Amino acid sequence: MTAAPAGILQKFQALIRRSMAARLLTVAVVSVVGLVFMGLIAQAQFNAQIVRLAVDPEIESVANDLIGNAGPGLNGELVLRDLPFDPRYLQPLSGRYFELVQVRENEPLQPQTISPSLLDAAILLPENVQEAIRAARPGDGGHYFTVNSARGDLRIMARVESIPEVSGNYAFVIGVETSAIIAPAANLVGWAFAVFVIFCALMVAAVSALQIRVGLEPLHALQRDIAAVRRGDAERLEGEYPAEIQPVTNELNALVDHNREVVERARRHVGNLAHALKTPIAVLKNAAAGGGEDAVMKQSIEEMEGFVERQLRRARVAARAEASSGATIAYRTPVLKNLEDLVFMMEQRYDSTKAMDISIEAAGDVTFRGEREDLLEMAANLIDNACKYGTSQVIVRLLPAFESKGLFEIVVEDDGPGLSDAEIARAMERGARLDEAAPGQGLGLSILTETVELYAGELIFERGQLGGLKARLRLPATD
Repeated sequence: MTAAPAGILQKFQALIRRSMAARLLTVAVVSVVGLVFMGLIAQAQFNAQIVRLAVDPEIESVANDLIGNAGPGLNGELVLRDLPFDPRYLQPLSGRYFELVQVRENEPLQPQTISPSLLDAAILLPENVQEAIRAARPGDGGHYFTVNSARGDLRIMARVESIPEVSGNYAFVIGVETSAIIAPAANLVGWAFAVFVIFCALMVAAVSALQIRVGLEPLHALQRDIAAVRRGDAERLEGEYPAEIQPVTNELNALVDHNREVVERARRHVGNLAHALKTPIAVLKNAAAGGGEDAVMKQSIEEMEGFVERQLRRARVAARAEASSGATIAYRTPVLKNLEDLVFMMEQRYDSTKAMDISIEAAGDVTFRGEREDLLEMAANLIDNACKYGTSQVIVRLLPAFESKGLFEIVVEDDGPGLSDAEIARAMERGARLDEAAPGQGLGLSILTETVELYAGELIFERGQLGGLKARLRLPATD
C-alpha cells in the first residue's frame, strides 16, 4: 500500500525538478488549499461570534429572570414564583431549557427544578462542566460552555447563586440549541465564504497562468534565440534578458565563442599540418619519379600521400562537426545553387571525354546545416563516380527534409552497369577498388561515408530506375 504513494511522490518530485511551470502550478494549488482552510477557520470563528453575540445575551437575560423569581418554598426549599417570560421554555423540546441544581461539594449535581420544555428529563452535563459548576462561588457570574447533544450543539450558561432564606448554593443552568439561531446566518455566511474562496481560487489560477505566460516568456525568447544561433541566423545571443537569466546568456555566448575559437584553431592546425607534410611528400615523389627504378618506394609514397590526405580531411570535418549530433553551429549552406555549380563543373570536365547529360530535378531549395566545402566534397564524389561509370545520363535530384529526422536528400542516379549488393558492400570498405584501371587510392567512398557519419547523415546505395547505381545522400537541414 505504501509503494504506490511513494512512486507518485517520486514522479511529482521529478516533475517539479524538470518544469518551472509545474512549480508555479504547485504554488497556486497550495495557495488555493490554504485559502479554503483559512475560509473554514474564519467561518467557524464567525459562527462562534454569532453565538456570543446572539445567544449569550438571551441566556443571561433568562438567568437573571430565573434568579429574580427564585425564593423559598413552604418547606424552605427553592422554588420559582414565576416561569420565564419566554414561552419557548414552556414548549416541549423547543430548544430552550433551564434547570435549578443544588450544588454540594463532592456530590453529583441533582436538578431540583426543570423547565417544562425538558419533558421530565435533565440536561446532560459532562463531568468537566459539573466540576466547573461545583467549583464556582456565588457572585462569580455566569460560566459558559458548549456541549454536544442529540439535537446539535447546546450553549449552556451556569450561574451559581445563594438565595435568601434558602440554605445552600444553587446553580441556574440555562441551555439553548444554537443551530436554530445561527443556521440562517451561518448558511448565508457559508455561501459568502464559498463565493469568496472560489473567487480567490480563480484569481490565483489566473495569476498563475499569467506568471507562466508572461513570467516564463524570457525563457521562451532565450530558446528562440538559441535556435537562431544553431540555425546560423545569428552569431550570438544579443537580446535583452531579465537579470535572473542574463548570467545564463553570458555563459552561452561564452560557449559559442569558445566553440568557434576551437573550430578556428583546429582549422589552423590542419592547414599547418597539411603544409608541413605535403612539401616533404612532394620532394620524395619527385625523387622517386626521377630515379625510375624504385617502384616500391613510389607506391609507398603514394599510399602515404593518400593516407595523409584522408586524415587531414577527416580532421577538418570533425573540427567543424558537433560531437553529439553532427550538426555545426551557425552554418547555413544553400544546396541547390551549389549543386548547379557542381553540375556545370562536371559537364565541363567530362565534355571532352564522353557525351554526358547531367540534369537536376528539384522542387525547391533547402539549406544544409554545415559548411559549403563539405557539401561540395560529398556531392562531387557521388556525381563524379556517376559520370565516370555512367553511359550517357546522370540525374541529380534534391528532395526536401524528412519531418521525422530533419534530413534532406540528394539522389544521384546514372545509367551505367551499376553494382551488385556484394559490390556495394565492398565499395564501402576502406581502400577497396572495384575498377583497378581507374586512378586513385580507393579512398573516395570510404572518406565520403565517414564525412556523412560526422554530420549524422545517411548514405544508401541501391539499383536505380536508369539501370545503374542510385546513391541517396541524406544530410541535416536547418530548421
